[in-house]
Amino acid sequence: MATSSQFAIGTTATQIVATDNVQRNVCIHSKGTIYLGDEGVTTSNGLSMDNGDKIIVILHEGETLWAVSSTGNQSLSILVTAIK
Repeated sequence: MATSSQFAIGTTATQIVATDNVQRNVCIHSKGTIYLGDEGVTTSNGLSMDNGDKIIVILHEGETLWAVSSTGNQSLSILVTAIK
């Protein structure tokens, strides 16, 4: 089953994908400059996504994904599907 979500990402790290007991594909579409990483993600150490960027990230069992921005209210959309 696929689950979609939208987030307003600000200057405090936000969890965008919670931990799960299955491996997942996470399709991400950034509508602003956003940085991805673990719970300690910052604008200095995160993977940078610019406005309009789209990527797919594979999360293994037990992993989470977080996002942060240098300014408030950057829009981010995700689609999460389980890998069987």
